[in-house]
Amino acid sequence: MRRIGWREKSTSRESSPTRCDANFLNGGAVRESGFTLSRLRLIDKPAAQVILSRLRDSKTPRSEFRRLLYKAGIVSAYEISNEVPLAEMTVATPLGVRAKGYEYGCDVTVLAVLRAALPMAWGMLEVFEDAKVGFVSAKRAEVDDVERREFSLEVELSYMSVPERSGVIIVVDPMLATGSTLSAVLRKIKERVEAEKIIVSALIATEVGVKRILSEHGGITVYAFAVDPQLNSRAFIVPGLGDAGDRAFG
Repeated sequence: MRRIGWREKSTSRESSPTRCDANFLNGGAVRESGFTLSRLRLIDKPAAQVILSRLRDSKTPRSEFRRLLYKAGIVSAYEISNEVPLAEMTVATPLGVRAKGYEYGCDVTVLAVLRAALPMAWGMLEVFEDAKVGFVSAKRAEVDDVERREFSLEVELSYMSVPERSGVIIVVDPMLATGSTLSAVLRKIKERVEAEKIIVSALIATEVGVKRILSEHGGITVYAFAVDPQLNSRAFIVPGLGDAGDRAFG
């Protein structure tokens, strides 16, 4: 895993899909709004990129798509474990010798944004086996003019179940498009939960979505397998992988 900055992109514009603000891509908006790209982590290990490529493939069947999301959750949790404090302990080896070991030093909660996040969240439990699990149901407005709306969409949060306290909360939302849904979820979490740290786990993000999350929610770190350059008029990520919920569950 490595910390990343934005790559410089062409300033030419297309009618559809929409390209993101070149000033942001070149770092101008980052300096002006007071947040840093050091809070974006790109998971670019070869294994992660193979999983992502198979998820992007339109020929991948539903059963395999779910399994790949599950594997993506394992890989993401492995990287995110860098953010979880450890506590020293000792264990007895089969040779009767005490050896220094470690265990997670705080509670971890995995919060799945329904429904696409379910397989990824379940995969994370392979790494954070004792984690608490929360759920939130969120639905954004369906539009065909996202650029005219300045990439800001109405979001309905109809259900949330999450512990009142947690050391680390990992919010799993595979597709970070405009950031409207995730931003609404994060605001609600901050209202209801005492947490030492909040981390976002996404599969594919966009510059627009990352900009919103990092500027509106200080201290939050975003992990993603890829940052795609475009959104179409319906706020779908391009090239993306389609509707992750539909592809996973029909």
